[in-house]
Amino acid sequence: MTMIDQGEPEIQISEENLRQIGIILLVVAVLFVIIGLYVTPLDEKGKPVLLVPEVKALEDFRRSSRAWIVELTELDGEIAIVIAPEQQGDLFSQSRVAQQALQHAVELAQQVDRTHVPPIGMGLQNQMLSTALSYLEAARAALQWISSPDQKNKDQAFQYLEQARALKSELEENKWLIYR
Repeated sequence: MTMIDQGEPEIQISEENLRQIGIILLVVAVLFVIIGLYVTPLDEKGKPVLLVPEVKALEDFRRSSRAWIVELTELDGEIAIVIAPEQQGDLFSQSRVAQQALQHAVELAQQVDRTHVPPIGMGLQNQMLSTALSYLEAARAALQWISSPDQKNKDQAFQYLEQARALKSELEENKWLIYR
């Protein structure tokens, strides 16, 4: 009795099918490259950012920090208007502007405080929070001055605003916020 070698069945692919598979793979690779070019996050210099979770969280916080600095600048202007020597409007409109500045400061401080940042960014977050709280104190002092308009309260509001401005200047020079 003789055994016939049954072995593995052979798969045959024609040259035409192989060429079609190659073209499809090439098109898919080109599509991935194009999609990658459009969705890969870039830093300010146009270099791709490695999306390790900690790096992405820090990059997100840095971007948020730059936006918050813009908000701090706007808040600075709002507070400066409240305590300006040449105030416009009646007591109620001045009070409303002061309350809006205070509310803006509260919301900004809450955003900074509630934003998650990896441990490496804790120093930047603390500096940002200190600056936001300093502006909150300046807004509170401006509202206090509107409520009780004596020179002592006005001087205190100016002092708090100057302290907040100094902290903001230091924050703007933080190396984590400056791209090289």
